[in-house]
Amino acid sequence: MSLRATIACPEALIADANQLASCLGLGPDDAQTYGAPVWRDAAGNRYAVASAQVSWNFPTIAASPLTEPPWGADMDAAARAQAVIRIGDPEAPETCRASPAALVAILGDDAWAAIALLDVVREVEASFE
Repeated sequence: MSLRATIACPEALIADANQLASCLGLGPDDAQTYGAPVWRDAAGNRYAVASAQVSWNFPTIAASPLTEPPWGADMDAAARAQAVIRIGDPEAPETCRASPAALVAILGDDAWAAIALLDVVREVEASFE
């Protein structure tokens, strides 16, 4: 059984969070989970947002001691990211808002509903017409 995790990663944590994703993921491509920080909160903080199917025990796995994957990872960076994971509770919306100091994960089937709980909006790209 699986569920969806939608995670807001602050711009300053992208490199560390990608190392954590590499440790928790299925292959070396997971080190590219968090891309450009094209989402922002009301204060202007920028985030990369990723959404993926995860196992039902993701909260436990994400908090468990890390082991280096066969493809390698920066374990110090992964540990820094792991230390700031927060699982938001939709019943307590204040725990769901993206934070520049945390990787905030929302668990649920609807990524767009999770993004609304994270309270971030996608930046509008410039038009050169």
